[in-house]
Amino acid sequence: MKRLLVGLLLVGFSLNSQGRSEVSSEVSSQAGAPAQQIPLLSDLFSRYEEFNRLYSEKRKAGANLSAVEPLRKRGEEAFKRGDIPGILEVVGEGQALLTGKKWDDRQRFISSLTLEVDRLVIEPTQALQVSLTRMFPVNIDKVFTPAPTVTFVIASGENDSRPRETKTAKQPTQPTIIAQWLPIAETSSNASRRLLLPDGAYEVVASIEVAGQKLAEIKRPIYAIGNFTDSVAQMSKTIAGLKGSADAKIKALAATPEFQLQRLAQLNKSRGEVDLNPNEEIDRIEAELSALAKGLNPFANARGEIERAYQASDGKLVPYRLYVPKSYDGAIAKPLVVMLHGALGDERYYFSGLFDPAVIEGEAERRGYVLAGVNGRGRFANYSGPSLDDVFEVTNAVTRDYKIDASRIYLTGHSTGGFGVWIAASSKPERFAAVAAVSGGPPAQGDALTSLLGRLKGLPAMIVHGAQDGIVPAQLSRTMTTAAEKAGLKVSYLEVPEGDHMSVVASTFPAIMDFFDKSSKPDVK
Repeated sequence: MKRLLVGLLLVGFSLNSQGRSEVSSEVSSQAGAPAQQIPLLSDLFSRYEEFNRLYSEKRKAGANLSAVEPLRKRGEEAFKRGDIPGILEVVGEGQALLTGKKWDDRQRFISSLTLEVDRLVIEPTQALQVSLTRMFPVNIDKVFTPAPTVTFVIASGENDSRPRETKTAKQPTQPTIIAQWLPIAETSSNASRRLLLPDGAYEVVASIEVAGQKLAEIKRPIYAIGNFTDSVAQMSKTIAGLKGSADAKIKALAATPEFQLQRLAQLNKSRGEVDLNPNEEIDRIEAELSALAKGLNPFANARGEIERAYQASDGKLVPYRLYVPKSYDGAIAKPLVVMLHGALGDERYYFSGLFDPAVIEGEAERRGYVLAGVNGRGRFANYSGPSLDDVFEVTNAVTRDYKIDASRIYLTGHSTGGFGVWIAASSKPERFAAVAAVSGGPPAQGDALTSLLGRLKGLPAMIVHGAQDGIVPAQLSRTMTTAAEKAGLKVSYLEVPEGDHMSVVASTFPAIMDFFDKSSKPDVK
């Protein structure tokens, strides 16, 4: 189905995210659109999460945030344009205000910098390339005399919890210099060096100086693992054996370590999209494989946030995310909420610092709900075709592995996921006891919308929107409410007067869970 969201959110990214491949992450659209390069995505998420954390702390403390509020509007406008550098600049200004720093050209320059490494894992004699990248333009000629420079070094890291034999090697006490006093270019300053490091955790440090005075310092972790390729190969053999098991459940469970291993195997070639300690990741995968080899479920006793994956019918390994409350004991069936992410998000969306994890996970814990975050086959999930199949593959996997109350399976989603809620629910309305669409709108128009809603007649639905939403207008949810009521749905509409596109998710999550608490399918046992 052709959705309004495409015009609202994705066009800007299609047009504006080209030409920065040196710091980009590849994101595939599942609707036949070409793969898109989304620059600076890791920095965008990490910096927005920090901004959101600071903002929430100040707001809870009763601080006057009137100077910060206009920045949210500017950020939404930049998002609609697909202007990630613009969003990063706005977030940098917001962080400066929230931490009491003066937002001048000097601070803008510092905020514009990020450090990139071309791989997370270093094996013996591999070369490491490092880059100091300018994420948005700042004219430094009028700010600094002489011009700033950058020095790249590798220093011993502080955190490596892996108790492996290889960790006994003595790390160098003196930093390894990659390059000194390089001029900072308009876009990216690059350097590389072939390395032979003892196994362990390290930090790449970029020191920015002006006339010998340190202006800023940026760090990125890297890990030296001499037997990395051999470890990956050995675990791959173990997985191949498990996939040949006659036990269907063991084969299904093996998809999770197989997905994790595929991601791990790339870390001596790339930095990766997810923050990982590869040493801890090796330990985790080895433990999962050891349990599976004994015919055991390695996830049976895990509680809290859990990473899982399944193998789709087309052979692809697709991740999903769970939150299992501490109260889950496998004896009493628990309700399940399936959650659909917005544009640029993935299965970690609802569990990330984009929102308040204490609210999302806290509500699940307090009420005894299992939560499942869907990947949707990519950051531009359109919830049709394989992306739609993902919603039900995850639902099936969770109901297979956990004792779930079939009469209390719910569906919610934000932004792209808010549109996707209607598409997914209308394809298999019998699966859900109620749905909640946040910051979305009609996924179709005219007769197509009438037909879609006709399949949902009688389904309890909650529609949520922030009145100050500058990305997806609240009028779209008002229109959807009217259409849903006309089609015979039981609709509850909540519009938050001060809510914007992002803040409305956490602020209304308790109300959504209240709504779900009151809804169940009486004909399901």
